[in-house]
Amino acid sequence: MKQLVEKISLWQLYILIVCFQIGSAALVGIGNEAKQDAWIAVIIGTFFGIAIMLYYMFLLSKVPGKNLFELFVFCFGKWIGKFFTLLYVIYFFYVSARVLRDFCELLVSTIFEITPLEVISITMMLVIVYIFQHGLEVLGRTSEVFFPYVVAFIVMTGLGIWFSGEFEISNIQPILADGFKPIVNALFPQLLTFPFGEAVSFMVISAYIGKKKHIKKVSAAGVFTSGVLLAYGALIQISTLGVDLKERANFPLLSASREISLLNFIERVDLIIVFFVMFGIIVKVGIFFYGGLKGLELITNKPYRSMTLPMGSLIAFFSAGISHNFVEHLKEGLVFVPFFMHIPFQFGIPLLLLPFILWKTRKRKKESSS
Repeated sequence: MKQLVEKISLWQLYILIVCFQIGSAALVGIGNEAKQDAWIAVIIGTFFGIAIMLYYMFLLSKVPGKNLFELFVFCFGKWIGKFFTLLYVIYFFYVSARVLRDFCELLVSTIFEITPLEVISITMMLVIVYIFQHGLEVLGRTSEVFFPYVVAFIVMTGLGIWFSGEFEISNIQPILADGFKPIVNALFPQLLTFPFGEAVSFMVISAYIGKKKHIKKVSAAGVFTSGVLLAYGALIQISTLGVDLKERANFPLLSASREISLLNFIERVDLIIVFFVMFGIIVKVGIFFYGGLKGLELITNKPYRSMTLPMGSLIAFFSAGISHNFVEHLKEGLVFVPFFMHIPFQFGIPLLLLPFILWKTRKRKKESSS
């Protein structure tokens, strides 16, 4: 069966990176270990995130036109390469199920309180399956439409809290009261792995960019923008809720937005928050889902579109059964996943790739020149 050539623009790549990294990070809150300095930790983490993204793009630039899985085959040969590909397929599908569960928990606890979690999970995955039945370009074009609304809603949430008189500058003071130790604790492994290290999934996406000349600059700009928005969100949450309430809240941004009250008319803007979080979740789950599908495509030599529905069904099933409740889900995400999933797949294996890529490309240049 002939494969359709998929291409997205640099602008679409930028938007996907921003929406991807905001995704569930805006939903569950990040940097809690740094207390009132969480926003500083996010800013510092952003620069590490840019370095991580540039490293991923550097690996891809050494062998142009290949995605992450094709790099494995290039470096390690067919069978070992497919073994690493299978590991990443499992990782991408597992993380997509976890991110989907984050959003399902949000809806079940705030809006659809009597709706079974499974119904929401299946509905969301049907939307994502439909998108990828039509290709990666559809996700890119959809992102272009919704991106301005997502950014506007984040900015307006902060302004709404400010004009409501709920912004307490004292909640973020004293700055660096305990030095940099809490910030370091927040950075590793939490912030470096979530959300910045998750950009490893773009090693699959970036192979399908139409113009690759400025891909590193655009990728870095996407990480920087998302980092600024996440730091802004953390500042809003801390100043509105305080450190203790932010740490106890399952969804701190949603809790902060409930404090908005303007002219006794504009209140309860929960739906606006849910809207922009929903789109970020669709992008994040979609990109991990697409990465897993492309890995299966390489392993099975079958078009990934033929696997969207069965694999989407499995992800919907696992997202509902991945944990018994939200507390267990969060504990697993904070204790088990960073050390045993994120660090090996985001840093360990990509670092292992570097010497093999340098050796193989140097060997290829010598052969071509001789």
